[in-house]
This record gives sequence, structure tokens and C-alpha cells, in this order.
Amino acid sequence: MPAVTAPTRIKLQNILFATDFSSSARTALFYTLNLAQRYGAEVYSVHVLPHVPFVEAVQPDPEQIKLSAKQRMTELTDSESFRDIRHKELIEEGEVPEALSKLVRKYNIDLIVMSTGGRKGLGKLLLGSVAEEVFRNAECPVLTIGPHATRWEIDGKLLHVLYATDFGPESLHGLPYAISLAEENGARLTLLHVAPEPGVSLPEPEVGTLPNFDPEAVRASKLEQLRALMPKATHLEHEPEYRVEFGPPAEIIVKAAQEADLLVIGVKRPTAFTKHFGAGVAYKVACDAPCAVLSLGARYHA
Repeated sequence: MPAVTAPTRIKLQNILFATDFSSSARTALFYTLNLAQRYGAEVYSVHVLPHVPFVEAVQPDPEQIKLSAKQRMTELTDSESFRDIRHKELIEEGEVPEALSKLVRKYNIDLIVMSTGGRKGLGKLLLGSVAEEVFRNAECPVLTIGPHATRWEIDGKLLHVLYATDFGPESLHGLPYAISLAEENGARLTLLHVAPEPGVSLPEPEVGTLPNFDPEAVRASKLEQLRALMPKATHLEHEPEYRVEFGPPAEIIVKAAQEADLLVIGVKRPTAFTKHFGAGVAYKVACDAPCAVLSLGARYHA
């Protein structure tokens, strides 16, 4: 198992906020501005215009669509909410994952913030496989705000950070962020591992099927693995909590997140299984979690 080094304090200098101007995007904006104020970050607000196929006589005027988007963006950023926040407005065209990826590189983005509860435009795209593609492949952390996220009090500190791991190398990307955020906010930190029930196959075929086993022996072994993940040089105000549960991973993680203000996960790239049969555990968690979800994809490098 790869070693997890002690975390350095998180620095957010540039935040990319993706919006479709929906009510769910406005909720995500609250998180964006709260983080920008806390870290003194600059906010890059982006609206992505999808390519519209040519249909004779009914083709929308691209320039009019862009002008309308610019006007709505100006109305958004001219509001009182952006007072004392350094910000830049962006209107992009194309596929959402590619557009966001280019902006991450161009502006040295430290964090993407987006909602997963929209019903049109960007939000509609993000409800499907595009959302999963964004946070699995992003080169920076992605904070998703689902339709059920209600726990994070704006202008308040985080009280409880939940970190979920399957012990894979990708999932370990999230632990330094979870520790750092817990330290900075004086929050409780819970490390959670969800193991399959006896004789139940895990969703991804390469993981295999576990034979019948002694649940308590498995729990003790996995708890030891969780404790071994914690670096010695941490400064948490509370002793970390270690939990091992059995059952469907997405369902268990979402249930555990009911007690948290923020869920942190490291995610793998999509496999052939998830691409063929639908959204993976990480996407289900991002959509259903009752708190904001911070995802670190396979392409993220600290």
C-alpha cells in the first residue's frame, strides 16, 4: 500500500466555478464564494455553450446565444455576492470535460466547483456520464454539490470530514486533503472502508468475489489498515474515527455522509464495466450525498 505523507496546508489560489445559471448552480456558487473568501482565491466563472447541430431554418443564432450567456454571466458576477472577490467571467464552447480541462491548465486552477442537480444546459450534461468524466479525469480536485447537499453552513467551519477509501492507490489521493481540511477547521475526521458482504461480488470484475469469511476478523484487519493510513505528523484536535462497514459501497457511504459536512474520495478512471453498465460508485455518491463531495481523480497529482 502506498505511503501517505503528512499533508501540507491546502492552498486555493484559483477556483473554477462551472454554471448553467440554474438554482442548483447558485447553490454551488455559495460554496465557491465561501472558499474564495476563506483562501483569498480568484474565481473563474465559466458557462459552456454546447455545439448545436445545424438544422436548416431552425438553427439558433450562435451570436445571440453567446450574447445572452454573457449578459447572464455579467448579472451573476455584478451581484453583491462577488464584492471583494477577484473574479473573471468566461464563456466557452464545446464539450464540457474538454473545456474545463483546458481552463484548468490555462489558469492554473486549484479546484473545480460544480453542481450535479441542474436540469438544463451544463447541468443537464453534468447529470449524466459527463459529470463522472469530469471528476475522474480532472487534473485538480473537484467539489460537486448534489441536490441533497445541505450540511455545509456558509461562512461556518467544517465540523466533520468523512474520508472513504477502498485502499487503492487512487483513493489515497483524497486523504491528505481530508486531513488538512480537518486540521484547518478543527473538525472531526472519520476514515471509512466499505467491505463486501460474505460471498458477494464487488461491482468491478477485477476485484473478484470474496468467499465466506469471519466478518469480525475482516473488520479487525481493515481497521488496522485504516489506522496505518494516518501519518504520524498530524495536528488534529480530535482523535480520528475508524469505521468498517459491510454492504453496497455507494449506499453505505451516502448513509455515513449524513453525519458529515464534507465527503472526500479519491476516484479511479472509468473502467469498461462502468462505461458499459452505467455510473460508478463515485458518481452515485456525488449525486446522492447529503453533503458536498470533494473528488480527486486518477490524473490528479499533488
